[in-house]
This record gives sequence, structure tokens and C-alpha cells, in this order.
Amino acid sequence: MPEITPAPQALPAYTIQAIYDAAQKRVAVNQVIQFTHLSVKPLSEILLIVEPNRFPNGFVLSRLENQITGQALDWELQRNWLRIALDAPLSFQDSISIVAEYSLQLPEIPPPSDTSKPQIYGYTLRQTNLVDWYLWLPPYNEDTGWVIHPPAFFGEYTVYPLADFEVIFDVVNSPRQVIVAASSSPVENHQNHWEYRLSQARNFAISISADFEVNEVEVDGVKISHYFFPLYRRQGEVVLNHTLQAFRLYSELFGELSRSSISVVQADFLDGMEFDGLFFLSKGFYDLYDGTDKGYLTLITVHETAHQWWYAEVANDQAQHPWLDESLCTYAERLYYERYLPELVDWWWFYRVNFYQPQGVIDLPVYDYNGYLAYRDAVYLRGAAFLEELRNFVGNESFFEGLALYYADNSGKIAAPDDFFKAFNLTEQDVRERFSSFFASSP
Repeated sequence: MPEITPAPQALPAYTIQAIYDAAQKRVAVNQVIQFTHLSVKPLSEILLIVEPNRFPNGFVLSRLENQITGQALDWELQRNWLRIALDAPLSFQDSISIVAEYSLQLPEIPPPSDTSKPQIYGYTLRQTNLVDWYLWLPPYNEDTGWVIHPPAFFGEYTVYPLADFEVIFDVVNSPRQVIVAASSSPVENHQNHWEYRLSQARNFAISISADFEVNEVEVDGVKISHYFFPLYRRQGEVVLNHTLQAFRLYSELFGELSRSSISVVQADFLDGMEFDGLFFLSKGFYDLYDGTDKGYLTLITVHETAHQWWYAEVANDQAQHPWLDESLCTYAERLYYERYLPELVDWWWFYRVNFYQPQGVIDLPVYDYNGYLAYRDAVYLRGAAFLEELRNFVGNESFFEGLALYYADNSGKIAAPDDFFKAFNLTEQDVRERFSSFFASSP
């Protein structure tokens, strides 16, 4: 009998037409959301993430209807999610197309504060950032339902399933020609008009500025673009070079990326942050650059580059298991220095990890850490120490084979700790006896 190939699973698909009014700091959005239900359990409601609703007057919904029937949908908006009650439950492989029209009033990005984490979404005098700005579907678990977590004071809390994106983006009422950085390269671009198509991605981020300068390089069919502000050309060359070298190294050690572009964006705020196909680097890192690789411009450039593997390709529940991406990306810094700057590896361990004398277990939910420093020390710094001990325990060859296997087996998926331990053939007894100081619970 001929072998039967299972039909590919339909991903959520978003078709987004957005017009950004640069004068009013407002975005008008027309969006079509296509969803196919892939669980055998009938589905009576759909939940959508609406992050802009967390900001005062940030989200106004004017239309929500079934695209096929034209019937208005019954909805309820709370905090950062929108609940849609379906007239008839969706059965296995049933599909629905939802049309939504809404407007976003962008918030101003505030100055740094000790009482809140840096804000990325919104605008400054020279930059506008659209991140988690559209309606999107969280993962669906057949046993527990839609996977939605409350916002966290520090760290990340969103969980992104793969989706297909088609984005048409226009800018109006801008006194100057703007440059747009995005999660993919445009398939079409003319004055203040961009069109994008991105398949099997976690999210779609956009950063807009009339002040951006751009450096680009292509390696193995992947275009790496660095968007930076004037007066930072020296740092711009450094960042592009480190991103290029990190891309080559991580492709060799972990596996190939499925992306055709990476956008690196200088942030007009004090934070670094990853998105699929795009990441931000704090302006503070550029300001503190002293001409050497002993600093955060180098560290965080290669850290955020690693998130294209550990976050974008292999996702995880960032609220429940933040160590699965942040520990790996912090240790990727160490791998970068080991390959390209071996004379600075000891410096890296002292400056990045040991100076802080980190404590704590690495596997708590983000909500269970007693403040940002406790979270950073455990998840990032102790996480890197765990990976170093794991490497010493299994040996170099098995360690890198395990990383590559974990990447290959979980690309395109949302991984859990068990998936990581499985890739290294770690049993519950191994973790309990060898690594108990790092974990609150065994696999």
C-alpha cells in the first residue's frame, strides 16, 4: 500500500491592512483572522489577545463579524483579551474567518522607571514601535483551553503559536519620509507604503522612524539589516558584524533558521527585546560602547540574535518556563565569546554571571520570583551556570548533539522542559541527583 502523508495542519492566518497616522499617533486597522479548529473537542468560544487594550483608550473596536455570513459576532473585551461567543460550536477541522476593524491610539513611551518595566509599544520623538499590536490567537490546549497568562511586572508572559501573516502598511501625515523595519523584508515598497508576507512566524513587529540609517549584509540567503540613529555609525558597524558572526555560529551549532531576514533595531528606550525576525537593542548599550567587546553592546547583540533560535523557531511558554529561552540565549553569549573572543571567556563569566553571585532555582513561573533581580539572577545567570554544568556532565560532543536535537525536534513547536531533558537523555534521577540545586521540580 502507498504511504499516506498526513495533511498539513492549517495555521492561523492574519491579513492586516493598517494605516499609521504619524501626526495623530493613531493606527486604523482592518484585519481578517482565519482559524481552523484542530481539536476533537467542540469549540464554543474564541479568545484573542488584545495587548493595546492595556493602555488607556488604546483600543477601539468598531466592527467584528463572520466574514462568510456577514453576521456580527457577540464579544466581550477584558484586560488584554477579547472573548467571542460562537453561535454554533466549531467541530474538528471546522474553519472560521473573522473580520475586525479597530483603531489604536498609541501611548507615549515613558522614561525609565524603577516601578515599571520598560515599555516598547508606542512612540518617542524619533521612533514608533508596533509590537503585539494586532489581534492574535493564543495556543489552544485540548485539556485546559486557550493559553492566556496575565501581564507580568517583569519578564514576558505571552505564548505564540505559529501563524501566517500578510501585512499592508501605510504611513500618512508624516512631514518626512520614514524608514520601516519589520519582521520580514517587504515584497513591495514605494513611498510610505509597504507590503509583507511572512509564513510560519510567531509574531509580526514594526518599528518606524524618519531618522533611521541602515546597514545591510547577506549571508547564506538571509539578509541582516541594522537600523540605527545618526551619530552611531561606529556602533552600527559593530552590531552588524556581531549579528553576522552570531548568525553563522548559531546556524552551525543549533541548526538552520527558516527566516530570510533579520532586522536589528536601535531602541529609543532602555531595553533589549526579541520578536520573530526582529529585535531591539537599547540605546543605552550604544551610548556605553567603549570600543571594546567588554560591554553590553556585544553581549546583548549576540543574546538577542540567539532568540531567533530559542523563542522564534523553538518557542516556549514564557510565563511558565522562561528559562527555556533566556537561559539558552545567555549561554549562547558564552558560546560566542568561546568561538570568536576566547581570551574574554573568563571576563564574561565574571562580568555577566559571577559578579552578581546569583542564587535561586531556574524553573519557576515568572510570577513566582521576588522581583526582577531575583528573576534575572535565577533564569538568566543561574540558567547559564546550569548549562555549563550540563555540558561538563555529558561532554562537549553530547552537549552540542543535544542542543541540535532539541532544536530539530522542536522547531515550529512550543517546547516544554521535558522536551529539553529528552534531547539530552536526562532522566528524573539525573536531574534530581546532579542538578537539584537548579530546579524546584524534577522532570
